Amino acid sequence: MSLTIDKSQFQQARKFIQATVRAAEKAQFRAVNRVASKFRTSASKTIRDQVRLPAAYVNDNLKVSQKATQNNPVAIISGRKRPTRLARYGAKQLARSAKAATGDQLRGISTGKKQAGVSVAVSRKGSRKKMRKAFLLPLRNAGVMGVFVRTGSGQKDIEHLYGPSVDQVFRGLREKLKPDISKELVKEYRAQLNYAIQKEAK
Repeated sequence: MSLTIDKSQFQQARKFIQATVRAAEKAQFRAVNRVASKFRTSASKTIRDQVRLPAAYVNDNLKVSQKATQNNPVAIISGRKRPTRLARYGAKQLARSAKAATGDQLRGISTGKKQAGVSVAVSRKGSRKKMRKAFLLPLRNAGVMGVFVRTGSGQKDIEHLYGPSVDQVFRGLREKLKPDISKELVKEYRAQLNYAIQKEAK
């Protein structure tokens, strides 16, 4: 009995290799996207553990700005670089008793009282900070408040104050996330490769 070896075996091997390469490419970018999505969620929670920002605000300003593709298996998580209004950090109008003061309903100051600064809470671990020279003002055409301080005697001599942006806080956390990202990427790649190979085999 004879055994024949010819080029048909090479064709079968070539098809197997091509299928494996396709599976590996698909697994690569899919794993990157899955891990990017997971760590965007993780980063949002970590940011909120550091600063007192609402989850909705952080989630709206921390996105997977670039998803991985088969030709470019790179995903990017980006935070909003523009500074965050200090008023977002739980700003509260402070007031003190004052005779004949009419109050200010817009800022929650009752009759018989006048403004006495603003308190904010930026750090999740720290206490509220009282800013005696600050005051709240509605932002023009925005329907929200801003925290301001006076810079001069003129009516327009005021400065709008800001706290750290989502990107600023995120930058301080990125290095801490990298080891966990690497571990998760290996785990997710294995799972995606196994799935892709099974699909190719059908």
